[in-house]
Amino acid sequence: MGIAPHRCAFALSVGCLVALSVTAGAAGCASTEYVNEGPGQPTPRASGTLPPGSTGVCKQPQTKRPPIVSEELWAHTKPCTPRTPASYIRLGYAKDGAAGADPEAEQLVERVLTALAEGTKPEDGNNQVTSAIRAVRAYAARKDELRARIVRESADGQACDVTYLLNTMSAARSKLSGGEACTAEVFDPETRGDACLFDTKRPEGLWLSSGWSCMTFTGALGNEASCHQLCGYDDYCARQVYCAAGDVNLLLCTLGVCLPEPSAGIK
Repeated sequence: MGIAPHRCAFALSVGCLVALSVTAGAAGCASTEYVNEGPGQPTPRASGTLPPGSTGVCKQPQTKRPPIVSEELWAHTKPCTPRTPASYIRLGYAKDGAAGADPEAEQLVERVLTALAEGTKPEDGNNQVTSAIRAVRAYAARKDELRARIVRESADGQACDVTYLLNTMSAARSKLSGGEACTAEVFDPETRGDACLFDTKRPEGLWLSSGWSCMTFTGALGNEASCHQLCGYDDYCARQVYCAAGDVNLLLCTLGVCLPEPSAGIK
């Protein structure tokens, strides 16, 4: 008889606690509250910075637009600064404006473009291109920014068969890309998407860059495209890569598209 009231009090106290907890839950958790954490950091592509896997470009201050680069990409490209990563492709040639202009550079670019326009012809195209290469080498020997890109003459003393090499590569590259005209893509910071580095309306620039990934080591054409694929599995073409790769690099830089690092043939 003395224990019963204690049990009742215990049962009552438990019941009260349950009731109070339910009442408190109903009062304090009627709705879920979400804290506004803000938008967070934008992705590199959304912020206009170079996203992983893309190739960056900048334009050298006070230089002219390379004829083989589209006007739109040139307008969207930011100037190079000391903080620009070394992996970026540098665009621009000669000097823009009368002060410090380099008429010799402009004349040389026109000569190279004319030679490349004739370069596809099997009859005399190679003579035209190799003659332009000799002129570019002579010019580059007097320019600090180009001198390191000059390569030695072919070990066998014969001129490289540039016409055969690029004709074969251009045909194979077109098949690999499904007929896509663009030979290399870079990141456009204004459109925040990939854009063609070369003006697709200038066939001489596309022809010169047809073996881009194999001959210049950028991988911009496609990481799976080997030299043999770009040569259509032609051994003679592949041998010419070792002969002409350095000169292709030099020609591109002379035309105002300087690859990240000077190279002297296939590594």
